[in-house]
Amino acid sequence: MREVELDLGPYAPYEPTPGVGRWRFDKSLPLTTSGHLRVVALGVGSAFAGANYQSNLIIIKGKTALFVDLGTLAVLRLRELGVTCNDIEHVLITHSHADHIGSLEELALRRRYETPFAAIPQDDGEPWPAYMVRITGARCDGRFRPRLYVPDFYARQLWAMSLRGGLAFSEEVEIGEPEGGMKLEHFFDVLHPKPLDQSAESWQIDVGPIHVQTFVTQHVPDTANGWNDCMYSVGLVIDQRLFISGDTRFDLETVLRFGNTCESLWHDCQHFEGGVHAYYGQIKTLPDDLRQRMHLYHLTDQMAQVDVKADGFAGRLRSAPVVYDFE
Repeated sequence: MREVELDLGPYAPYEPTPGVGRWRFDKSLPLTTSGHLRVVALGVGSAFAGANYQSNLIIIKGKTALFVDLGTLAVLRLRELGVTCNDIEHVLITHSHADHIGSLEELALRRRYETPFAAIPQDDGEPWPAYMVRITGARCDGRFRPRLYVPDFYARQLWAMSLRGGLAFSEEVEIGEPEGGMKLEHFFDVLHPKPLDQSAESWQIDVGPIHVQTFVTQHVPDTANGWNDCMYSVGLVIDQRLFISGDTRFDLETVLRFGNTCESLWHDCQHFEGGVHAYYGQIKTLPDDLRQRMHLYHLTDQMAQVDVKADGFAGRLRSAPVVYDFE
């Protein structure tokens, strides 16, 4: 794995409207590669970190870009990088905390109601009603729906517990019982990963040229005794080369099982003991060869004061415009 800092030009403030400003790079983050695997961190911070944004990722290979989670700050961060919801074609969600799904509703609404106007211009002299017929047809035929990669049971949870309230009644529909309103499939093309060897804890799917294996993590509730007692939350192995722990408590067995043969490992890390994330003091007990291949991410702000390289780690993960290339 090679760490590369892309030249996106200056990162500077600008005012889109008087008195309202934000920061952005001069150039857009490229969402393609020459064919090699590239992984980009939109942020490397924890859910409540005051710095480093939230730990959402983009996995890129050739012409395929897979967005892993879209948290509450993701759309803001993407705007800084010159990326919009219109650019997002593939999304994988690891679990339902707001720092991982907080921008998913905005993606759904923009792709259904904004993207068709951006992609289908009104013809010269075309009456507005006729144009709207074409726009409505594009909404309904699914051509602009992003692909959402989640197991079937979790797709139902994600809709019922997180997304339905904001999306189900976006259009006038006949409301019945028990569901009523629109469905997840009105907004996303939902694809289900296949269980790995009929396992209840691991799935796999190919997103274009990108091979993704997911595995259940020990995240929530904090009283769970193991992955099988937890709500759905997953880590990832990408192309059998990169282990990404996802949100998890320290779990040596899972690290060894899924990450031992990977050339790089990225691990969730917080500076204090307890809660539902991995404590740095525990991660330091990993074998030397694992720590030497491991970058730490999902960091609490206080982790900035820790010299992780002195403890044998490869380092702290860095966010865009730094990218990580596997060649």
